[in-house]
Amino acid sequence: MSRPDLVVVGIPGSGKSAVAAAVARTRGVPLVEVDELVEAELGAPAEEVFASGEADYRQVEERVSLAVLQRPGVVALASGAIDSSAVREALIGLRVAWLRTSVATATRRLGMSSLGMEALIAIRNRMDALLAQRAPCYASVATIVVDTDRLSVEEVAAAVVERGAEQ
Repeated sequence: MSRPDLVVVGIPGSGKSAVAAAVARTRGVPLVEVDELVEAELGAPAEEVFASGEADYRQVEERVSLAVLQRPGVVALASGAIDSSAVREALIGLRVAWLRTSVATATRRLGMSSLGMEALIAIRNRMDALLAQRAPCYASVATIVVDTDRLSVEEVAAAVVERGAEQ
């Protein structure tokens, strides 16, 4: 059975996709984007699926996540996949990099600062709650932790590769 070289986890806006792509290029291995695979299977962007109900998205997200954790490459895990106990169990024994990011940085990276103060506050409050819920899950599976707030994608990717080589 083949397993991923690395799994990258974190909240939306932490840089999972960009960092996973950079590490995959450096290592010469495939990039596996769980969000893209889930959207392809559902035939619609996540936002559209969520509008009609989050449960359908989460079921497919869990199934796809469990499948990709059985193949090689660098996996950018979908943010919500960490909520699944089955996914967390499947991550045991794998090299998992948690891109620890503040909500303020994440919303800025996602371009949400231009939405107006009221919308930004509501989004940040929701993301704060999600981070409070998910941080213990990320911490429980992470073998590498990189604080990303003041780092570029290249610097984060280099830190992940360096810390991974130490294991």
